[in-house]
Amino acid sequence: MKVLAKGFTLIELVVVIIVLGILAVIAAPKFINLSQDAHDATIKSAFGSFSSGVKLYHSCWLASGKSGYQLDLACYGDGTLDSSVTGYPLGIDTSQSDNGTKLQGAYCKEVWQGLLDNDYNLVSESDEAFAKGNDIVYWYRGGDLSLPNGYCYYNYIADNPVKGSENWQLQYHPGSGETEIVRSILGGSS
Repeated sequence: MKVLAKGFTLIELVVVIIVLGILAVIAAPKFINLSQDAHDATIKSAFGSFSSGVKLYHSCWLASGKSGYQLDLACYGDGTLDSSVTGYPLGIDTSQSDNGTKLQGAYCKEVWQGLLDNDYNLVSESDEAFAKGNDIVYWYRGGDLSLPNGYCYYNYIADNPVKGSENWQLQYHPGSGETEIVRSILGGSS
């Protein structure tokens, strides 16, 4: 009786190596991009919490029976957030808001901090804001809340703090309570 030695041929080994190489090329980008996926999920969660906070604040304003501009709405959070004339969070010290109808940059930071309890480092938009260690660049567009172009914006730059790069942005309209998450490019200002 003759015993045959069995094993892999050189061609079979080459085919297996090629298949493993193809799998590595296809799978590697998925694993490499996990860090960006984690950043995206984290900030989308924070932006979602912000949107929920806006709705809860407005519900509190409605349930309190109040109308118009309110200082220190007591039924929400620590009671220091003032409302816009339409009952959405506007800021903490809004004495310069023309009774809840005008928006300023400082209000945007106050709203973020009044609605959320997190450790993000917020900085106002400027060339210096694009430094490592800053998480979110905020400011505002259009100061009149009766117009649809009056809103706060919050750009998440922790994943890529390079000026001119595209990042996730939350736009918050204190006149209507609308929030929108978009991709946006900030260039900084001088």
